[in-house]
Amino acid sequence: MVSINDVADRANVSISTVSRVINQNANVSREKEKAVLKAVDELDYIPNGLAQGLVTKKSKSIGVLIADIGNLYYSYLVKSIEKELRAAGYYAVIGNTEWDGKREKEYIRHLIQRQVDGFILASTSLSSEYIEQLAEKEIPLVVLDREINSDKIDKIRINDYKGGYQAAEHLIESGYQYFIHLKGAGFTATAADRSRGFKDCMQKYSVDKENYKLLSSSFVEEEAAQDMSDFLEGNNFKSKRLGIFAANDAAAFGVLKELKRRGINVPREAGVIGFDNVNFAEYSSPALTTIGRPIADIGKISAQILLKRLNKSEDEKIKHKNMTLDVQLIKRESTAKIK
Repeated sequence: MVSINDVADRANVSISTVSRVINQNANVSREKEKAVLKAVDELDYIPNGLAQGLVTKKSKSIGVLIADIGNLYYSYLVKSIEKELRAAGYYAVIGNTEWDGKREKEYIRHLIQRQVDGFILASTSLSSEYIEQLAEKEIPLVVLDREINSDKIDKIRINDYKGGYQAAEHLIESGYQYFIHLKGAGFTATAADRSRGFKDCMQKYSVDKENYKLLSSSFVEEEAAQDMSDFLEGNNFKSKRLGIFAANDAAAFGVLKELKRRGINVPREAGVIGFDNVNFAEYSSPALTTIGRPIADIGKISAQILLKRLNKSEDEKIKHKNMTLDVQLIKRESTAKIK
């Protein structure tokens, strides 16, 4: 466990200087402050006193960290979490991390200093080791969309593998001939499992390796559109109907935009399927086929789990949850069969 002495040694300052920086005391030179903050970041240090205060004091505030506030999935998730927390007299403090692990750590340290009562971590940039360190300090938290081998952490996931498999199978059954999967952020378990499901389905249906492609991409609409453009620029598929599985609905919207720009008809020449089933998917043009996940349930359950843990009696033991929720294929116009 990293101590304040370790930070002082790394920054080459005294323990009292580290303490003053952490407590935002102005009597520290800018040079020493930068050295201490750099050491804190490199060592992933969280002051024990602050962590203990988080456990023992009640601020009625919960830190909710999300990866991208512009992504409708996270917007709907936060709405569900916030509704459940407010009903119990708690407030959600939102941190938008932009897929940046460093920013996520900064939010966590800041919110611990502000004495939030716990965290719901829906941003996926932190290492498993760092999250396990938080759990070791008995910081109440619920982790979403992560695979962490710890029985001291409450976890909620969806069946991403099944979703990836269903997406690929639907494209095959809809008569598409060349298959493309735009993968999400490579460091996330969700992207890895969806890609694995997609690839296993291709192999199950004996699709030749020359007829499908997994592309590195992201969960962001503009980036997915550019990745789709780059791929189509170097390949000619006029003789084959394209079946495209995007990492999520946001990426699928980017794909639809790029296909429209190129004059490629959806679903006649190319089929597109997303993942999440955000409300806007039903109203896009064409309406987006997607893998639906129970966003409202994820938010509600994560808040309920954390609240139950926060409000348990001192001698009450609550087993940590490790939940996997199901997904559902929702067929719409973007993959409609052509008669």
